Amino acid sequence: MAEPGEEDAAKIASIYISDFRAFPALAPASVLLDGKNLLAWGENGSGKSSIYRALRGLFSVETQDISPMGNVFSNPTAPSVKATLTDKTELHWSAAGHPTVTVLDTARKSAFLSHTRLIEMNTGRTANDAPNLFPVAVEKLLADYEATVAGGLKRTVGELWAEVNAALERRVLYSKGTRRPLDFKERVKNACDQFNEGMNQALAALEAQAKSVLRKLLDVFQPDALELVGFTFYGVTYNEKERELDNAMLTASVKFRDHALPAPPNFLNEARLSALAIATFLAGRLACIPENDKALKLLVLDDLLISLDYSHRRPVLDVIGELFKGWQIILLTHDRFWFELAREQLLGEPWKAIEIYEKLDADGLLRPVIWESQDDLVAETLKQAGRFLDDNHSAAAANYARTACELTLRRYCRRHNIQFGYTDDPQKIKIEDLLNKGESHANGNVDRKAAFDGLKKYKKLILNPLSHNPTQPIVKADVLAAINAVKELVKACQK
Repeated sequence: MAEPGEEDAAKIASIYISDFRAFPALAPASVLLDGKNLLAWGENGSGKSSIYRALRGLFSVETQDISPMGNVFSNPTAPSVKATLTDKTELHWSAAGHPTVTVLDTARKSAFLSHTRLIEMNTGRTANDAPNLFPVAVEKLLADYEATVAGGLKRTVGELWAEVNAALERRVLYSKGTRRPLDFKERVKNACDQFNEGMNQALAALEAQAKSVLRKLLDVFQPDALELVGFTFYGVTYNEKERELDNAMLTASVKFRDHALPAPPNFLNEARLSALAIATFLAGRLACIPENDKALKLLVLDDLLISLDYSHRRPVLDVIGELFKGWQIILLTHDRFWFELAREQLLGEPWKAIEIYEKLDADGLLRPVIWESQDDLVAETLKQAGRFLDDNHSAAAANYARTACELTLRRYCRRHNIQFGYTDDPQKIKIEDLLNKGESHANGNVDRKAAFDGLKKYKKLILNPLSHNPTQPIVKADVLAAINAVKELVKACQK
């Protein structure tokens, strides 16, 4: 939210996606954001990543061809992506064209990061190499950093790098064709010097931000031994003999328990590597964009956190919320339990949540269906249990009833300062412990005691995650009774 006296920047109010990848023209995606941040859950293949690709393609620095993104079941295809902003501006990407000029400012400032890109940032050229961050730095990470170079000129790292390549490619005409100009070496050297000066300024800003972000990500319960020392960049030079550039290398220097790591991927686990890459990427955006910039800025993250355990995912949300105020944030995940944790953590903030499912239509085709989740996660989870029950998916409905029960019991215990064996790992949550602690506390309240007693009869069959044996299907009526019992528990615990 804007501070008093500040004007809100225009943000995305709605996204419309038709005939694009997972979304056929007969079942387009219509996502209402109303300028808020978005948390989206969808199983693999449901259309979650199609939203990511649609936004990344729409908000692109370069003109994008949408035709390869058409839905494979459409003939002919007519893919279309439209974003409407809160100031009523419409940005439309289709076969008719791409709004490159209109979205250029947002595209340069925004950040799109997927787990695949995260892996690329952690991969060296060989097993003994530190990952070379130079390509991603000059193309995206630091491309928009504005440096002050010789003569007091303001130039971005991306512009300076383009000038180096332009100097390398410069040719002049003569009677027999083209050749390098007489001042070729001097111009290339000057371009490299200017670039190196700008790059070093950008790296100083990146290093300061990355160290701070990494500490926030790692020091959750106790100080972590991983330390970012800095970034190593020796400066790009022109090799006249080989007629090519040398030292187009940028690596992160890290220590673990005071030991320098020449090739971090060989020593660090995936969680620490992910934290290092996430910190570097987020720091790059923070270093490039002035804090008082009021334009639309997007931070879109697709399944970014799947390499981190649940306990280390929470601080990422805290860091994003703290450091990216004023940005419009879109988080997409296929992890249902993480979606639930994130919704609980973000409750009351300027967020909207959606769930994406695949459903067979009358023609036997799978079509994505988007449901907007309500503010209260328990109510929405019970509603979803009812939807699955209506579609005769009793086991799925029972799982959602169990989730709603756990959420209710956890909230109740936290509200009344009841100590219980809490863990973020869904495989380690013991509903037995939650029930016993809650029932013991509610013993003096008639309504709550009745609600706990009504729930206990369904504990073993319906609320046991290991009881859903496909060879012994559970009865729909029993699931409905369990859902109603959970609803009574919710009412009693809210009083």
